Amino acid sequence: MMNINIHARTAMAGAMFAAALLLVPSQVLGGAKITIINADGPNEGFNDPTPAAPVGGNTGTTLGQQRRIAFQHAANLWGLALDSNVEIFVQASFDPLGTNVLGSAGPTFVFSDFASTGTFPGPEYADTWYVSALADKRAGTDVGVPAGLPAGTPDVAARFSSNFPFYLGLDNQHGPQNDLVTVVLHELGHGMGFLTLMNRQNGSYFQNRVDVFTRFVYDDSVDSLWIDLKNKPERAASVLRVDRIGWTGPEARAATDNVLSFGRPELTYLQPASLGGTVRVGTASFGPQLTPTGITGDVVLGLDGTSPATDACQALTNGASVAGKIALVDRGTCTFTTKVANAQAVGAIAVLVADNVADNPPPGLGGSDPSITIPSVRITLAQGNAIKSALGSGTTVRVTLGLDTTQLAGGLPTGEPQLYASNPIIGGSSISHWDPIAFRNQLMEPAINPDLTHSLIPPQDLTLMHFRDLGWFLDGDLNGAEDTTVILGTCDSGVPNVLLPSGATLADAARACGSAKNSGQFVSCVGSAANQARDAGLISEAQKDALMACASGGTQ
Repeated sequence: MMNINIHARTAMAGAMFAAALLLVPSQVLGGAKITIINADGPNEGFNDPTPAAPVGGNTGTTLGQQRRIAFQHAANLWGLALDSNVEIFVQASFDPLGTNVLGSAGPTFVFSDFASTGTFPGPEYADTWYVSALADKRAGTDVGVPAGLPAGTPDVAARFSSNFPFYLGLDNQHGPQNDLVTVVLHELGHGMGFLTLMNRQNGSYFQNRVDVFTRFVYDDSVDSLWIDLKNKPERAASVLRVDRIGWTGPEARAATDNVLSFGRPELTYLQPASLGGTVRVGTASFGPQLTPTGITGDVVLGLDGTSPATDACQALTNGASVAGKIALVDRGTCTFTTKVANAQAVGAIAVLVADNVADNPPPGLGGSDPSITIPSVRITLAQGNAIKSALGSGTTVRVTLGLDTTQLAGGLPTGEPQLYASNPIIGGSSISHWDPIAFRNQLMEPAINPDLTHSLIPPQDLTLMHFRDLGWFLDGDLNGAEDTTVILGTCDSGVPNVLLPSGATLADAARACGSAKNSGQFVSCVGSAANQARDAGLISEAQKDALMACASGGTQ
């Protein structure tokens, strides 16, 4: 989730600590300096003195120290990916946010039509909002200072939940726990610009100016960018168009085929004709995944004999009817794994879980149970009611659950990666995330999936390519001009910044290696990226050697 406090000063409290930019020697990489402002009070959050044993590379000995180290690690990864000669300040705290919110973050200020210094390009678009950190990067100076803000005013405000026992290791080996590094990466992404400032309820722009994110939002149902829609009602209507909203930024779009997989999860109605067609489904995190071949069967309502009888929270009483069929059960009362396990126990070949609220698209099914061996999906409340109505009239309902391998999971038919359009609108989530149908799962989806890596680049993730579209251009030497060659700190390798077969640029792949534990691993990681480029015929052996000289700490 995100929380946007625009043009509202945020009081700075507590100690400041700078996120160490690199885990390898600083002379080999550029980047951005990210300083965390600790807004927690004594004995809470970052200052919690509760003893803690080191875990997953996190050497802190108290809960507060481990939170700080994990937070810094996430900031390090962003610092490696984004270049800026202006320090980025993030105010952060841990607070009780309830049982459903892991964290929230957003920009504290936005700016438009700002001046720039020297060779720095300034805003790419006039009359367009840029979040504070991006405005500073493109201006080459702290834009807030001439606007009357004190130096060091936070660019991003973030809060994280003290209600969850986060995994605080740095190695992503979180098991069933929520990984704090991943959650911080996600929330900082919102603060650095992954969000629309448009009012999604009425389609109005913030203070009558579009923001740079919204400039790239596209509605394929009307073949139009949002900025070209005629009025606020048209934009408000577009927000609700599930499966039709995409991102047209060229960097992310070019990487989409390298990151997302072909295979859109769908349910196809074979009979009756009145239910005909194909609909999107939410997949489960447990049990076997859907396949292109699919699974076909008649749908039968699963009944457990205890009110509400259709939730499958107890052993099913109509097992003879369910055996060999696809069971339809209702969401609610118990876990998804319990429902599916109960249907499986009487011989169901698959399970449809009908939502109990009018949400579209249907979310996935969370949980873990290695004993489940049949596929399960979530369908909408409306689809569930339609199937029940047909079954109640004695009509046979026959469906196929499978993957459409002609479509990307998370991509529009026209090639754009999908943004999260929902009906109804979900505050803090709709549009300002990738669509949760994306697979592989993406960092900037509205939910933190357990299989996420800590990578921001292809082939694992589209995040950094999206930020390139927003205007976070590559500038390893921090001179305000976009790099055309791979520059690692003070060393310009002279090697062209080619696009690798993975979908990442050579420079971004080399810079991401900065999260290596030591210089040896860093050099090996850069070598792997260089080998990809050479083997694909994108650079020569001599150019590879030049890049490796920079990675080893040499100069050109």
